[in-house]
Amino acid sequence: MNDPIKKAYDIASIRKDIQERQQMINEYQMTRRLDRDKAISKIQELRITNENVAAVTAVKLAQHSVPFSQVTDGSIIAELKMQMDILSAELAKELSEQ
Repeated sequence: MNDPIKKAYDIASIRKDIQERQQMINEYQMTRRLDRDKAISKIQELRITNENVAAVTAVKLAQHSVPFSQVTDGSIIAELKMQMDILSAELAKELSEQ
């Protein structure tokens, strides 16, 4: 069953996730400051709740894994960008199915 209310919620949720990540990236690019705890929390949350992000992350972690406490701000930003790319593809797919 194709529920238009669920579809609208999914689209809004993806847009919110993209916007949150874009805001953190923009702030970092402008000020070179990053709320690491917030960024790490967002990264971990999406790794748990999004199958596509989880799959890509699993492959990357199999190749190279460093605890969040030891990664650079640049690496956190790179992960946020990767998640945004995945979310943007999901959004495009959702919108094309409307």
